[in-house]
Amino acid sequence: MRKIEFERDNLKSLKNPLFFKNIENGDLDLELETEFSNYASSEYILPTNNFTSALHLSMCAINLKRGDKVICSVNSSPEIPEVVRHFDAEPIFIDIEKDSYKIDLNQLKKVIDENSSKKLKAIIVSHVAGDILNLQDVKDVVKNRNLLIVEDATNSIGLDREVLDQISDVKVFSFDNKISNLGLFATDREDLFERAKLLANHGVRYEEDAHLDYIYDVVDIGCQYDVSRLNLIYSIDYLEQVAGDLKTRKDIAKRYIEDLKNTPHIKIDTFKSDHSYSQFIIKIDKNRDGFAKKLKAVGIETKLHYIPLHLLSYYKIKYELKINSFPNALRNYQQILSIPIHSMLSHDDVTYIIKHIKSIAKSRV
Repeated sequence: MRKIEFERDNLKSLKNPLFFKNIENGDLDLELETEFSNYASSEYILPTNNFTSALHLSMCAINLKRGDKVICSVNSSPEIPEVVRHFDAEPIFIDIEKDSYKIDLNQLKKVIDENSSKKLKAIIVSHVAGDILNLQDVKDVVKNRNLLIVEDATNSIGLDREVLDQISDVKVFSFDNKISNLGLFATDREDLFERAKLLANHGVRYEEDAHLDYIYDVVDIGCQYDVSRLNLIYSIDYLEQVAGDLKTRKDIAKRYIEDLKNTPHIKIDTFKSDHSYSQFIIKIDKNRDGFAKKLKAVGIETKLHYIPLHLLSYYKIKYELKINSFPNALRNYQQILSIPIHSMLSHDDVTYIIKHIKSIAKSRV
């Protein structure tokens, strides 16, 4: 039986997975920054050992404190509110639009209008599955409260970010795959960068006037997010393949959309040229889990993006949230299913996936 995994095996996809360069980490940092500049523009960047660390560093940079409040979509990765809670701050969830995976701007405006607390600090936004959120619309809603915008920008890598890069206060990226899981903190604000750089090294500041490399002071409480040489090397190679990977995913998405558009019990979105298709989400009208089990039985792996945060035990209990507190996200969750889409899928793999989705859908009552 064919086995099709949800994510690609990155070890097989790298052009030269063992090109260990005899150069220092500082030079690798510069090479990473140069390669990254082909896809996003930021005045300052700091690589971290993973995405969660980069997000944690962004919260350090904006000086998030106990009792502060941070807005995020209820349809987000669990690590987003998790990082907020590690500062003993409070996440505020917003429902998504009825017919998309994007944060509902009307609900966002309503929550901001109802929340007069000075503790309201920031909003973390994501481009779920690569469907790009209009950040200018978000900024227009939050600007009167002077909220900081932290962008989970991972799923925009490879797309034209010229407009996006001018809006967010902080951008957080992930090069997460089976080999490297490097994260990246990026900003155009020098004040946020200087604080992030300080806190990324335990709050250590070296005494330049001492003319000795070993005289230092600790001026704040920081962490350590060091990146290994191996992680840097694989991440540089990953960035060199972004354009090709994006084209492949878009080609696969076009096939899915064209071949599945009239399939019974399945709903498919129309093709968008500004979509990165980092995930491909279909909707099953009824018994999504039963459909997923049948796909698994023929070797096709699936996932969810995402289980709404208010359905997860920690947040449900802590904030006394009801199952219908976010009706759009709930309705969406009951139907969504992410199917494989990555550069290691062959033409025959995609044909196999389409064939079995159609076959399973046709046999459903």
